[in-house]
Amino acid sequence: MKLLYVLVLLALCRSATGSIEGMKKLCSDLFGNYSTKIRPVYNQSQHVDVHSRFNLVAITEVDQVRQILHSNVWMNLTWRDEFLTWNPEDYSGIKSIHPPLTDIWRPKLNVPVSVEDRDVFKDETSSITVNSDGRVTWLPGANFVTDCKLDLTLFPFDVQTCQFRFLPVSYDSNKLKMVSSRVSADTQGYTENGEWGVSASRAYTTERTFEDTTFSFLYVDIDLERRPMFFVLNVIIPVVVLSFLNIFVFLLPCDCGEKVSYAITCLLSLTVFMSIVSEILPKSSDNIPMVTLYLTCLLGISVLSVVATIFIVMKDPSKVNKKIPQSPLFVIPRFCSLPGSRRRIMDQVQLDCKTDGSAGNGNGIGKVLEGQSISVGYCVTADSLCMVIFTVLWMVVSVGFLVKTTQ
Repeated sequence: MKLLYVLVLLALCRSATGSIEGMKKLCSDLFGNYSTKIRPVYNQSQHVDVHSRFNLVAITEVDQVRQILHSNVWMNLTWRDEFLTWNPEDYSGIKSIHPPLTDIWRPKLNVPVSVEDRDVFKDETSSITVNSDGRVTWLPGANFVTDCKLDLTLFPFDVQTCQFRFLPVSYDSNKLKMVSSRVSADTQGYTENGEWGVSASRAYTTERTFEDTTFSFLYVDIDLERRPMFFVLNVIIPVVVLSFLNIFVFLLPCDCGEKVSYAITCLLSLTVFMSIVSEILPKSSDNIPMVTLYLTCLLGISVLSVVATIFIVMKDPSKVNKKIPQSPLFVIPRFCSLPGSRRRIMDQVQLDCKTDGSAGNGNGIGKVLEGQSISVGYCVTADSLCMVIFTVLWMVVSVGFLVKTTQ
């Protein structure tokens, strides 16, 4: 039994020694006359095909004001190096090696849409594998900071498309061509973002000519769909509720001291929400968001309601101590006045009559009733008419916004 253990140990030691010697001999034979400055093909008139696969790891941030996308990406690049082939049987069965990145030819990729350093694949610790048939696999990764043009017209129910471009510098399409291994980005290892979700992606290659030189480009388009629930709950719904409450200013009586204050408070509240929205949107006039137009319309309605309230209070006959002539508009309170309003008018009139000591004089009561009815009738008529008008405006603007953003 002990003899068997000794034989197995000797075989393992011999195999390890053979592998080390074989690895030394293989590296000496492969890299003895190897040059990283020469494209890895014997016929230099042929081009090198670089097969690529785009792997999206995470969307870390979408800067809407600066229109910049922060993402974590790693690539899978594969090509064939005709100078790095061997027979595994001649080198102790070694089928693959992992040489240093600086000892092997690699395609240098440039990212034209990067807002920082365009040479993003500078990490010298990324993995690279060379197989015995000459197939080389390089797995570089980087944190991208790229330009992304945003169209916020349908904000916050928008879908944005951000594009990545990869250009092999120093080599035109006759020397190096990019080939997409997949028709879309690989999102198997993608980490979900709380604000954005990846709805679709496309990966393709194309050739573009610059000053009589044609280059092969790799394009990757990522469709980002916004998750609007946070913005809806924190901005849209409060704005709709506040703008709806603004209409109820016309239910307050003219002699109420808080009538104008209530309208101004609603106006200031809408102004605060509009400033919050403006801080998270880009300062651009190319595509004006529908939510900005919606808030502007609500702000305009609120301003008009404040102006109308001031005029109603200012023109109140009881305030200016004069009577107004009868008008056809005074028929509106008969249909639009709230329940109990007529009873409150009569109670107020009777109370005023008793105070003046004219309770037993029918003519006095008639005169007071006539003056009070004109004053109260004016306020109820103006408030009712304004409430109908502003309610219709609010419904038209709100329904139009919802239809436009959710279609």
